Amino acid sequence: MSPQNAEPKPFLKWAGGKSRLLSKILVRLPKKIGTYYEPFLGGGAVFFELAKQGRFDRAVIGDSCPELMNAYQVVRDDVEGLIGILRQSQYKYDKKVFLDIRRADPDKMDPTTRAARTVYLNRTCYNGLYRVNSNGRFNTPFGKYVDPKICDESNLRACSNILKSVELAETDFEDMLADAGPGDAVYFDPPYMPISKTSNFTGYTPNGFTHADHVRLSELFKELDERRVTQVLSNSSHPDVLPLFNGFRMETVTGSRSVGRPDKRESVPEVIVDNGDACASEAILVV
Repeated sequence: MSPQNAEPKPFLKWAGGKSRLLSKILVRLPKKIGTYYEPFLGGGAVFFELAKQGRFDRAVIGDSCPELMNAYQVVRDDVEGLIGILRQSQYKYDKKVFLDIRRADPDKMDPTTRAARTVYLNRTCYNGLYRVNSNGRFNTPFGKYVDPKICDESNLRACSNILKSVELAETDFEDMLADAGPGDAVYFDPPYMPISKTSNFTGYTPNGFTHADHVRLSELFKELDERRVTQVLSNSSHPDVLPLFNGFRMETVTGSRSVGRPDKRESVPEVIVDNGDACASEAILVV
């Protein structure tokens, strides 16, 4: 496949990414969607697959993480500038380079240089983990790889083409769904409720994602159901999560997501929740 015809795939690695759950998520979403919403975007595996299949007329996607959304905006609006920076010799796989780039203040950078920093750190940090400290500064350690591909030019261009017609929003999930209605669909992939010490991670933003946020999300899920919006949600199979979605269909999936060191990873049981509107449609699976 030539670079011009490359099919887009997530340009960022993302801890908790949904590549292994795609078939179970996609079968729960309609074959044709008016507006598709995804407020916890991350690497965007579900969005990119729906886009490739042409399953929505319009898309509004976003996240509350500023660095992530800046990267998406630059890939959409200035992909050649981004590629030009990532091609520079200083963006190499080296621990000292990594620490220097991690230490740099993104607030003092122009958007394209800031996005290059995000992509570089993502491709070279430990496990693709985006984590910030209480001051909002990226603090994931250096990763151990053989030869990571820092600048995938053909995929960045393919992602840019897909994103051209998409609305990007750095906003709270409730605000994004304010106008959703019948014929629309949403996939929720919030930071998971931690079920063990090794999976206790909500540090995508300085304030994290709290139990109160999970409750607020469940209340929105019920409201959107009344507005006849098709919904799919994934989370950990945590005893505090399951009661929040009583009355909706749930499926527990074991072993699709792992956390911890690569040599000591443990499977994390997950739950997929849906409000049933899409499940009568013909299954559409990833091939």
